Amino acid sequence: MILRTLAPAVLLLATTALAQVNGTITHNGITRNHITYVPSAYVPGTPVPLVFVMHGFTQSAQAILNVTGFNELAEQEGFIVAYPNGVNNGWNTNSPFPGGSTADDVGYIGALRDTLIAQFSVDTTRIYATGFSAGGYMSHKLGCESPKCFAAIASVSGTINTGAFGDCAPQHTPGVLQIHGTSDLIVSYNGSIFSGLGVQAVLDLWTDNLACATLPTITPFNASVEQQVYAPCTGGASVVHYKIDGGGHSWPTGAAFNATTIIWDFFQDFSCGDISTAVEPTPAASIHVWPNPAEDGVILDGLDPPLSFMLVDAMGRNVRSGRLTGDRAGVPLDGLASGTYVLLLLDDSGRTVRILKQ
Repeated sequence: MILRTLAPAVLLLATTALAQVNGTITHNGITRNHITYVPSAYVPGTPVPLVFVMHGFTQSAQAILNVTGFNELAEQEGFIVAYPNGVNNGWNTNSPFPGGSTADDVGYIGALRDTLIAQFSVDTTRIYATGFSAGGYMSHKLGCESPKCFAAIASVSGTINTGAFGDCAPQHTPGVLQIHGTSDLIVSYNGSIFSGLGVQAVLDLWTDNLACATLPTITPFNASVEQQVYAPCTGGASVVHYKIDGGGHSWPTGAAFNATTIIWDFFQDFSCGDISTAVEPTPAASIHVWPNPAEDGVILDGLDPPLSFMLVDAMGRNVRSGRLTGDRAGVPLDGLASGTYVLLLLDDSGRTVRILKQ
């Protein structure tokens, strides 16, 4: 009887240990570490969404994992969640506050995104970013500055520093969610010389960039939370704000308002117009691509030349095309940004090869 009682618990622990993986990548000469949670229902070859969750200043990946409950939600909903660690427990958010990081964090998150795409079956149309405090600032920076498509971003108790304001030139049209308490003493709701823009200025910046409806639709969510929705916006995006009356500097997890479930519900309304999951690489044992990942170019073995090719980026754009000649044909990658590309062989065979450009 005792063994039958304990066995399920032991199995649960083993499953959890396998689902949560610690990893490292090197970016700009700095070795960075992260935690990834993969739900037990994950099946390689079946693309699932990916959510980045970023910690606050002085926190860690493990700390934000413990607070938010994203692992439990990922298990229920079937998405992968990644928790990157900032350098010295901070992020480069252009903050005037002493101790902030100077690392290329936008580039790092982009590189980690590509690494996880190569490691797991990720639905690249459904990659999202959220964070708390400094991690919330990073969510805004990714939406503003990253060449990678994050379908939606969400910030909890984080705005945009004044130094990052001028760099906000989004290349994509993400959905934007801002959750903030009016009594936040760390990141002022109305802005300050230390915390940067106030919430309304952040909303104005995004609604301006996304050409949203000028006035929001305002409705009570509950007795202490007000929902503000700016829509429609360019590309089907929307900007939404949950204003928590009397709320402080925290990640809300109560029954009346749970930021984690609110964010996931919001994320599910948005996706990128991305070809890399619509055109899945087909098994082609006769083609060998090396090196992959690559830097300046790849070599393709086992072809029947000559034939034409098209190289497509993550947004479905033709970034390079040409003719392959010889049984060891080369495709140059110089001048292309780091990321995932799909090489289509234009010989009516439908063969495609996914390439990771470092």
